[in-house]
Amino acid sequence: MTEDRDLRVVGERTPDMAIGLFGPRTAVRAMVAAGKALLARNPRRAVRFLPAGHTDMTEAAERYARLADRIDAAVFPGPMHYDLARESGYLSVPASYVRLSGAALYSTLLRGRIHNQFDLTRISIDSLSREAVDEAYAEIEVPFGGVHCAPYTDPASAVKFGAFHRPLLESGAVTMALTTILSVEQELRADGYPVMRIQPTPATVREALETAVLLGRGTRLEGQQIAMLAVQMIAEGSLASNTSYWQQEAALSVHRMLLDEARTVGATVVRRGDGQFGITTTYGGLDALTSHLQHAPFVTAVRQQLGLPVAVGIGVGHTARDAEANAYAGLDSALERRGEMAVYVDGSETQMLLSVSAPREVPPASEQSRAAQVLERILAAQPDALVVDVEDVSAALEVTDRTGRRMLKQLVEAGLAWPLPPQPSPGGGRPRLQFRLLPDKIAPESLSG
Repeated sequence: MTEDRDLRVVGERTPDMAIGLFGPRTAVRAMVAAGKALLARNPRRAVRFLPAGHTDMTEAAERYARLADRIDAAVFPGPMHYDLARESGYLSVPASYVRLSGAALYSTLLRGRIHNQFDLTRISIDSLSREAVDEAYAEIEVPFGGVHCAPYTDPASAVKFGAFHRPLLESGAVTMALTTILSVEQELRADGYPVMRIQPTPATVREALETAVLLGRGTRLEGQQIAMLAVQMIAEGSLASNTSYWQQEAALSVHRMLLDEARTVGATVVRRGDGQFGITTTYGGLDALTSHLQHAPFVTAVRQQLGLPVAVGIGVGHTARDAEANAYAGLDSALERRGEMAVYVDGSETQMLLSVSAPREVPPASEQSRAAQVLERILAAQPDALVVDVEDVSAALEVTDRTGRRMLKQLVEAGLAWPLPPQPSPGGGRPRLQFRLLPDKIAPESLSG
């Protein structure tokens, strides 16, 4: 069965973002319908909902990996699927899930009473807590002493739901089982037991989608927050005693290095004075330059390649003026520390110190050899493509996108590929990442292994 096509309504006020919808196909279809209703209410909202339903849990990770680079947030049909994605380690963006609420139970009880006419006082219910069930029954003024509950606590608890319902149905203690898990419903129905699935109301599904949109918008705004880095050459030793000509040569060399580094994240570099430079980027670019604010950018590279000490101040803010002021405040603190630490300032009372990163270790010869062989295979399949993305590599190597992503990371770590600035996706959503292959960096001895 083919899935619904991407939903998209172009607006003017909100960022164009993509939300992935994951889970069993039936649940994803309900989320797609809720997404259409959501966009119909506000046609100016620039949001795309990308459905990725699966038939069984073995496909879940692969379906997610296909959209991982294109989405800003994700929605799952319930806490179990959300927890499984998180525990499996493939959840890479902010996510929400459809909450198990009393409204879903009310709807199911009403449908069951009208169509199945089962005894509401003798049923078994999984996933919902005892408190939620008791509250719902008290509100509709129905006795609940004969209602049995098995609340959801983690994915392991959901595995036992079938074993929870079966003996109660066999003994006649209950006349109907209510479950939120599709596989449990199918299992009990196949054995001839009366069972209904608790399905969330459209309003509950829309709430989950709204939450995902807010999460995605927050991620976008954080990624678009302005960041500025102020870099200052420290005049000491031979640099201070050199002629103006050599000082200019040193400044030009630093400028070239900063341009090369900044180009990887689409940042701009401006020379502000003798030995001083300003670098403007987004918070997302800063995050990449500093490996999630783990180390000071540029310092080690400039020292190792040019033998020059530099100080780095980092500032962020919602305006260019705020970011610049914070960057130069950080630079003053970094100069006091003789450039041994970069100083991050965001306008709060505290400053963050980023240590100078250790030199990058050269991968072992065996890893270099494997990376070189991967590059050779890509070039053999696509000899004219020196700029590739994950899908290109996956197609060339005949592997999944997840494996292709890992191969590209291996090439970058081996110095055989270079990440390019993110390019806006023509269909909206997250920018697609591209990499320039560097076949001229392959050492002849690396292919001998």
